Amino acid sequence: MHDRADGSTGGFYSSSDCGMKIGCDVIYKGKRYVLRGLEPMSVPDRRAEVEDPESGELFSLPVALIQESPRRRGLSAET
Repeated sequence: MHDRADGSTGGFYSSSDCGMKIGCDVIYKGKRYVLRGLEPMSVPDRRAEVEDPESGELFSLPVALIQESPRRRGLSAET
C-alpha cells in the first residue's frame, strides 16, 4: 500500500493498473498530476491518489475521470 502524507495508507496500492503506473503523469480536468496510488480493481467507484507537482498536495480522484498523460506513454512533446 502507498503511505499518504498524513501517515495513513488510505487503501491505495502502489501497483500498475490498466497501463497507468505509479509515478506516471495523469491528466484531470486539463491539469497534470502524478499518480501516487490506486484502489484495488475490486473496489466499486475506485479512486486514485494523485499529487499536484507544483504544491505537493495529495488528492483522491475517481479513476474514471483521469487519463494517462501522452508524454509518459513514450510520445515526445513535439508529436
